[in-house]
Amino acid sequence: MKTLTASFFAITTLLAASALQAQTPAPASFMLCMACHGMDGKGMGAGTPTPMAPPLAGSKLAGFGDGEVMASIVFTGIEKQDAKFAGIMAPLGPAMTDAQMAEVMTYVRSSFGNSAPAVTADQIKAWRAKYHGKPMQKRADLEARLK
Repeated sequence: MKTLTASFFAITTLLAASALQAQTPAPASFMLCMACHGMDGKGMGAGTPTPMAPPLAGSKLAGFGDGEVMASIVFTGIEKQDAKFAGIMAPLGPAMTDAQMAEVMTYVRSSFGNSAPAVTADQIKAWRAKYHGKPMQKRADLEARLK
């Protein structure tokens, strides 16, 4: 019985280690996102029935197209219009370099069950110029862009 238990423990440990190695570690800049969207991308609660922010896991906005919709959100933010979420999406563009934002967006777009293509620093640079100084967006307008 001890041998069987030890074997089970060894196999379980090896499987867990393999699964952890297969996961892509989150870039340091993801900590900005994690504050509201959670480390697991499922969205953080706010201590109330209303979540702080929507999940990134399975997000159509994060995974759409070449990443421009997601970049526009990060650069301009999303204004609060209803009680669906407790917070707003603050503009985070100034908090990251183009390379950091490309790394974070690529991570989000390929993690939490998402499977969208990578984003490059050159794309971020162009989108930063395009969305610089633009007002916060409305969720309904963003969702309409997905069609």
